[in-house]
Amino acid sequence: MNLPTIIICVILVIIICIGIRSTKKRATSGCCGGNETIKKVRVKDKNKDHYPYKTVLKVYDIHCQNCVRTIENAFNSLEGFYAKVNTEDNTVTILSKQQHPTDELINMLSNVGYTSKEL
Repeated sequence: MNLPTIIICVILVIIICIGIRSTKKRATSGCCGGNETIKKVRVKDKNKDHYPYKTVLKVYDIHCQNCVRTIENAFNSLEGFYAKVNTEDNTVTILSKQQHPTDELINMLSNVGYTSKEL
């Protein structure tokens, strides 16, 4: 074997080890920040009749209950929003008391680390 081949093999072995370690870490500690459970933010006004505007977004990176809480908390921590994630079809239904552009809601999800689009 020549030197360039050895170097390439060593780099590949390092990359494989990092990948295995990362996968092992996710399997044991979850995908969203380890063993800690993210505390759920409770909505003060749970009467859905008070929220005349409804937007449903497809969310692409939902992997666990911490993902669900992070997404819901991004909206439920703000006045005038009520959000609920559906893990069966990876959507979030956002109810609001005032109309908000869809791009603004998508940006809010992007700011907490999730990719989404309007259905």
